[in-house]
Amino acid sequence: MMRRFRMYRRGEMPDGHTVSNPPDEVQFEGVVFTDGRVALRWLTPYRSTVAWDSMEDMLAVHGHPEYGSELVWED
Repeated sequence: MMRRFRMYRRGEMPDGHTVSNPPDEVQFEGVVFTDGRVALRWLTPYRSTVAWDSMEDMLAVHGHPEYGSELVWED
């Protein structure tokens, strides 16, 4: 079963980090496919679409607990 999610960054971003939406706006949205692969769509000013082999790989790069990242499942 596919699952959709959204990622928010609730905390303060480090100095010099300029490509981010405000904390109440979605940073990126994504889907986990039935085979475990993940696709992201960035909603920041510089938009892109990215694919990952797993949720674990994606979170290792974009999870950022130090910035207060909050992953919200839509499904």
